[in-house]
Formats: sequence, structure tokens, C-alpha cells
Amino acid sequence: METVTILEASRRLHLSVKEIRVCIKAGELTAYRNPDPNGRRSWVVELPEEGWTSSVIAAEMERDFVPWWWADAKHAGHVHYVQDLYASSFEEMVPRFLCGFESDNIWTVTNLSRDIICPDCLQTAEEQGIEVPD
Repeated sequence: METVTILEASRRLHLSVKEIRVCIKAGELTAYRNPDPNGRRSWVVELPEEGWTSSVIAAEMERDFVPWWWADAKHAGHVHYVQDLYASSFEEMVPRFLCGFESDNIWTVTNLSRDIICPDCLQTAEEQGIEVPD
């Protein structure tokens, strides 16, 4: 079985370093301290078989996608409709909203109401027959 650093496991398994550590703690990935050529002990991870999916990813894949999201971590401004997600040159998912606005990330909306929705997203959603809250 091939062993790699936590950082390399993150890259190869398409998970954050934090998620790799969660999988290690949950027993989903095997990791141990291994001496490097300089005598220092560093963590290495055994790469799983092809087709392996972490519980972190499985939970995300089963969750319903709600297309209305905040574009700001502080939940300031308006809620936008996510038109699509695309990969940046750094392989990060970037949301593009119905109104054309782009953000670095998206944050969950817990109580959606018309008064917090971006007016441009709302108008375009209604024109396209997309379901909007009452």
C-alpha cells in the first residue's frame, strides 16, 4: 500500500487537510508516524483503494442542494441563486450567481424570504420559471 504525507493525501483524495484528519480520527484512513531521511518523524497516510469515498464526501453527496445562498460569510447583503459552480485555475469551486455576481464561496441560508433575495436574481428566477419563496 502506498503511503504519502497528509498534504499529498489531501491533494490526491480531493479533500482538505482538515477532512483528511477527520477521516484518520474516524478510522476511515490509516495513518502513522514514520521517520523521514533526516530522522524526524512525520505523519504518513496509507492511500485507500481506488473508488474509496470518505464519510465527509458521502454526506455531502446525499444532501439536497438548495440553490439560494449567501455570498458573504457574515450573511450581509443579499441571498443569491447559484446558477452554476465552476473550477478555478486553483481547482477550487467558484459559484456564479443568476445575477452574474461571482463570489469566493457560498454560505447556507437557513431562513429564506423574498426580502433578503437579490432583486436581480429574483427577477431572472421568476422570468425563467425557477421556484422562489413566497
